[in-house]
Amino acid sequence: MSDTVLRQWVMLTRIPRAPRKIDSASLRGILISQGFQVDQRTIQRDLQKLATLFPLTCDEVHKPYGWSWKRDATALSAPGIDVHTALAFRLAEDYLQQLLPDSTRDHLRPWFDLARQVLDKLDGNLLSTWPDKVRVLPPGQPMQPPKIDTEILESVQTALLRDRQLTVQYRRRGEQELRNYVVHPLGLVWRDAVAYLVCTLRDYTDVVQLAVHRIQVAEVLGESRRPSPEFSLDAYIASRAFDFRLEQAPIALQIRVNAYVLPRVQETPLASDQEISDQAGDLWLLRATVHDTVQLRAWIRSFGPAVEVLAPANLRAELAAEAVATAALYRTA
Repeated sequence: MSDTVLRQWVMLTRIPRAPRKIDSASLRGILISQGFQVDQRTIQRDLQKLATLFPLTCDEVHKPYGWSWKRDATALSAPGIDVHTALAFRLAEDYLQQLLPDSTRDHLRPWFDLARQVLDKLDGNLLSTWPDKVRVLPPGQPMQPPKIDTEILESVQTALLRDRQLTVQYRRRGEQELRNYVVHPLGLVWRDAVAYLVCTLRDYTDVVQLAVHRIQVAEVLGESRRPSPEFSLDAYIASRAFDFRLEQAPIALQIRVNAYVLPRVQETPLASDQEISDQAGDLWLLRATVHDTVQLRAWIRSFGPAVEVLAPANLRAELAAEAVATAALYRTA
């Protein structure tokens, strides 16, 4: 699809049916907002050309002059998309595919293809280069995602979408034996390239997480899943269920940081009640109320000697012992 054809298509979709009308200046504003660099004279020539092909009429008697579809014109219907819609589909294809059920991806495939064609074949439209200029990177060390059987993932998505029970054979981490579960799906969460099925098992009401790549066999059942009217996926995530909490109660964290760490904790605070005060020798004391999680400890370890834990005492002692053990690994004979 050429830049000219798409521009004219957008114009046709913005022209109202008589007695309403739109002038060329307004059309130019719409086109510019969609990334087309075009002057008003070109728009006027386009309108004259389109009027020879479509039932368009121009009111040149009553000001402001403007263009309309004739009252008896057949409704315009064609499988097209404008630049903004194409851009949205293009980014959705890049970043949201893993979040969509297979049936939805299959339904959207023609739109993904059309969006790519629209953006790839445009010349001179600023928005056409936007997908080449933005990226979303994962936090921390990039990891290769685990392999997930596509049929198993489709079964999981189908059960979740239709509120059906699911039977699975599941291999727990570090085990070889498969465990059989009847699963009541509640949600699907992707974190650090790993998909987790949030669910309850058998007749239990405790909410658990199953790593989808560890599911070896999955079959959708005809029975509906057990109702969970009080469950909210957002509330479950907000409870820090994915943070692998080590203690239920929050802790009063105190750490000493150097000048390298200071800008990071200033720009992205650890908590809403975070406080930072100066100390001697280019060091700063940070206080914050946080949950004691695996992620917190990994974050502290990632800075090495640039962060020193002062409190709680048990966390300081644990990390100090780790540091001694790590140093012993690297100590030369």
